[in-house]
Amino acid sequence: MAEPTVTDDLAGALTQPPLGRAVSAVADPELGTHLLETRGIHWIHAANGDPYAAVLRGQADDPYPAYERVRARGALSFSPTGSWVTADHALAASILCSTEFGVSGAGGGPVPQQVLSYGEGCPLEHEQAPQAAGDVPGAEQRAVVEGVHRETLEGLAPDPSATYAFELVGGFVRPAVTAAAAAVLGVPAGRRAEFAELVERLRPLSDSLLAPQSLRTVRAADGALAALTALLADSAGPDRSPGATGRPDGALLSALGVTAAVQLTGNAVLALLAHPEQWRELCARPGLAAAAVEETLRYDPPVQLDARVARVETELAGRRLPAGAHVVVLTGATGRDPEVFTDPERFDLARPDATAHLALHPAGPYGPVASLVRLQAEVALRTLAGRFPGLRQAGPVLRPRRAPVGRGPLSVPVGS
Repeated sequence: MAEPTVTDDLAGALTQPPLGRAVSAVADPELGTHLLETRGIHWIHAANGDPYAAVLRGQADDPYPAYERVRARGALSFSPTGSWVTADHALAASILCSTEFGVSGAGGGPVPQQVLSYGEGCPLEHEQAPQAAGDVPGAEQRAVVEGVHRETLEGLAPDPSATYAFELVGGFVRPAVTAAAAAVLGVPAGRRAEFAELVERLRPLSDSLLAPQSLRTVRAADGALAALTALLADSAGPDRSPGATGRPDGALLSALGVTAAVQLTGNAVLALLAHPEQWRELCARPGLAAAAVEETLRYDPPVQLDARVARVETELAGRRLPAGAHVVVLTGATGRDPEVFTDPERFDLARPDATAHLALHPAGPYGPVASLVRLQAEVALRTLAGRFPGLRQAGPVLRPRRAPVGRGPLSVPVGS
């Protein structure tokens, strides 16, 4: 039997050439056409049964059935969108840890399976600069985060013994996480509302690299990135480097970190409230908040996929891939790989192997802010459980569309 070749797979692919220029350098008619054509290509492939194309469309509240369809195709399968896709934990771990893969093409630009490039102001190539020890939040940062979360929640329900009702994400999680991040970054109090607005405009940024957003959303994110970069530069004192963790790409990292922390917290609360015995256990033992964060990262992570580009010709799962091949790790699926996790569909705070997940991988774009993301979610869960042990979901969950990368609720009504 002849060895399968990449050419055989590519013959059935229909992809969109990359934009090739920064968003700011392209006029609305060309940019709008590019976005619409790419979305149309995804629709065609999804309608013809490709599960990864269905994931890219981001129209389902629950992407996990599509992930299982990918898993059923084997350790590595080819999508007619032009990407190689895996839901296999072992293969995914080898890809994420390999220096043979990056997040952009050899020239630093997007490859055809990437919808947009935000230009030099939006670098994502972090895998050669993993998180340094200085990036781990210290006692002072933890105290700041705890204080902001506590004050935000107290403002929503001054008397927790009385009947209460509020919107979890917009009322507590997003304001608390954003304000705490601004405080940690040293953003002046008078500019924190501006910081919050810019970070919210950047919320769809990671999704827009693979899933076409509306023209208005793309323009808003592009302008917000430049504005946030300027704000953080203005906020830097004479002895302080601008941006998150002192990195030159601090604006991007700040936005990614805030969004991931909000989504992680929302996913954790939903999972806990859907498993009341686990919520009661957390309320009785607040120290389990860190375990709840790790189990959520396995069970329903805020970053559902990690796209990489082969830097050199390489072999994966018996296939020869050329340099420039686009490989997608479905992180949300790898956390439910039955070959690694026992009873993977069960949310369990006592799971001994929860930390074997691949979410917020240190070699990826979120690595430099992963510790702060975890801290924010842990503090939020502990604060909620300590103040509102009788918390329950009080209405339907609202989720965003066109969001295959970032996963988290937009709105969760809760009450006593």
